[in-house]
Amino acid sequence: MTNWTRKHNKFSVQNRLTPTARELWQWLLDEIPSGNNEIIDLRDFNKWVKRTRGFPHDPKTVKSAAQQLRDKGVLTNAKRYTAYVWKWTLQPICVLIPPVSPQREKKSVSQLQIPGLDPSTPQSVEDGDITTTTDLTDSQSRELEQKLDACRTAGIYYQPKDAKFLRNFSLHEVLKAILYFLFNREAVNKPEGWFRVCLEDNWAGKEEQRQQLRNQWSTENLFEAIHHCNQIMGRVLQPE
Repeated sequence: MTNWTRKHNKFSVQNRLTPTARELWQWLLDEIPSGNNEIIDLRDFNKWVKRTRGFPHDPKTVKSAAQQLRDKGVLTNAKRYTAYVWKWTLQPICVLIPPVSPQREKKSVSQLQIPGLDPSTPQSVEDGDITTTTDLTDSQSRELEQKLDACRTAGIYYQPKDAKFLRNFSLHEVLKAILYFLFNREAVNKPEGWFRVCLEDNWAGKEEQRQQLRNQWSTENLFEAIHHCNQIMGRVLQPE
């Protein structure tokens, strides 16, 4: 999806678009030039989904995704012909997220300056505490953004204020939990809540341990277990 940008990601997260709504938006970007008013059959989107992943979405899920895009202003001037055939305008991302004016951006930068510190004279800071703290904060912010990007790619959407718990886990732990989520995705109704519990309870690590135990299990162990169970059942069923 070459037309999809970080701004589209940002808008999706801010407006809590469902994974299906996000997929539909990505597909529409290739089907409709931004700003154009065209007729679209949602069944064509579902055919594309089936070709891509092997099975389509539930029709109700597709209609709900289209409704969400209309509610959030991504699709406007909507005209319905049937339950699946619509005519609408796909709004450009620059309309949904207007660019920051240079004057406003300059003001934002100036607000970050430390009172009493001459920005042209970095030597006026006698120790490196401020620089070190800033570097550490920047590093943590970059790592958190990496984690959020990985979650968004998997269809797990967090607002930054709701994602502070991710700081308690390494990037490796988050990625391992995402893989575990993807293997269980079809059974998950609320990805954000499920994923947080998955991380905090280390479901991925526990599954890895279970898999190791299964790999160590031999035919001899199986017969021993069956024999042991039969012995117990025989004692239970034996008349007194």
